[in-house]
Amino acid sequence: MKLISHLSAVGILCFFSSCASYQRNTAEFRNSWDQGDTIGALANLEKAGSTIKPGHDEELLWNLEMSSVARANQLPQMAELHLNEAKTLVDQNFGGGLIDPQQKGLGEYVGKFHDRNLLEIYRSLSALERKDSARVQSSFNELRFKREEARELNRKKIVDAEDKASNTENLKYKEVMESGEISVSDYVNTELCNKYAEFYNPFGDYLRLVLQNRMYDVGSSRNTKFDFGVSKSTLTSVLGRKNFLVKESPRRGDSATYIFMETGSAPYRQEKKIRLPLVLFYGGNPPGGVLYAPIAFPQLQYRDDYDSAFQVKSGGKGSPIRMEELVDFDAVISSEFKADFPAEMAKAMVQTVLAVASQAAIEAATKEQQEESVAVALFAAVAKVAAAESLTQADERGWYSVPKKVLVQKIPTPANGIVSVTSQSGQIIKAKINPNSHTNFVYLKSIRKGFPIKQLANFSIDSALASHGNEEDRSLALSQSF
Repeated sequence: MKLISHLSAVGILCFFSSCASYQRNTAEFRNSWDQGDTIGALANLEKAGSTIKPGHDEELLWNLEMSSVARANQLPQMAELHLNEAKTLVDQNFGGGLIDPQQKGLGEYVGKFHDRNLLEIYRSLSALERKDSARVQSSFNELRFKREEARELNRKKIVDAEDKASNTENLKYKEVMESGEISVSDYVNTELCNKYAEFYNPFGDYLRLVLQNRMYDVGSSRNTKFDFGVSKSTLTSVLGRKNFLVKESPRRGDSATYIFMETGSAPYRQEKKIRLPLVLFYGGNPPGGVLYAPIAFPQLQYRDDYDSAFQVKSGGKGSPIRMEELVDFDAVISSEFKADFPAEMAKAMVQTVLAVASQAAIEAATKEQQEESVAVALFAAVAKVAAAESLTQADERGWYSVPKKVLVQKIPTPANGIVSVTSQSGQIIKAKINPNSHTNFVYLKSIRKGFPIKQLANFSIDSALASHGNEEDRSLALSQSF
């Protein structure tokens, strides 16, 4: 019985230590967010953050979450604080996060590519609002060049994980891969994966195009515009001939207002476990006493309780204009999920080897006692399941408060400075803008269908990239940035 007590303690410890504490601690936050309760979501997230200390595995994830929940609560200073902290953590570990199939735990959360991309977009918008030209340029530099780096890192991650899986004893990795037992379509909407190229988000390109068209050196007689290296044709090939793109041009004289709307919430990850046939897994008969071969994958869960249509009315006159889709984050996240799936699969299979080995070890340690006691046999069966389940764990963590979609529309700035936006469920918000500004941005948010629309930002970008030196200095700075 001494042996049984020891195995029981080890099994229980292993089971509870492998559970994702972050997911447990933030459950109340996620529940509040899904109900559209941004105040409760912030309070619950701050409470969960009491366990997030510097160097914590989920420090980046918590700061990303805090930044967007603070934005939703119209707390720009708090949002900025967490954006800056998240950026520091990303810069420290951009090349990190390679999956280690031998690692039993989940490891440090270093961010998905869409996390890092959206982080830069939010930093760009914040910098535009604060007229911080250096931050604007550095953020758009990130948006322009990080995609290729992300693709290369993902390739290395897959090669590394598959190599370790192929060389793992007792794992017939190639045979399992070719068996058809595991299909990516069971875990992600593969149709959405085809909407954009891997690791691509049109939001950043659109912002760069707008600034490229709208920004001029203040006081420059030549009206020299900034070149952010993006073309309208590239975006049109991805998004189609949207009205807001058709109307986008580098005309100096026209006064314009850009209305952005975040709506809904993007898909989140949830664990899904299946059982592999033991004969397939081993390529033959498994050791005696092994009950099953569990394998755990993340599965995307899509959320559809949101307002999908909004109309903008300018100056109280004329017909309302429908807002159009700029980015579908369901598609962005799905595409990245599919690209990452081979590495997740390789890691999951190695976890399964450990789970099967643990069952074999428990069987060997208790075999004689099982023959003498039904209670011991029952305990051994329970211990095997507990060990197998604790050693197979999908990574469910992710930035939960990412919007489902971002819509946009460009309108002539009304003379009276009043624009109103109405949702399909009848929610209305009015915004007062500066009618004398050349370019205005209004940024709005709707979390759930029928819930009030919130204004997150309202500002002019007329001098956001004002030159602080002569033309030669500015050209040199741009060449170094890009």
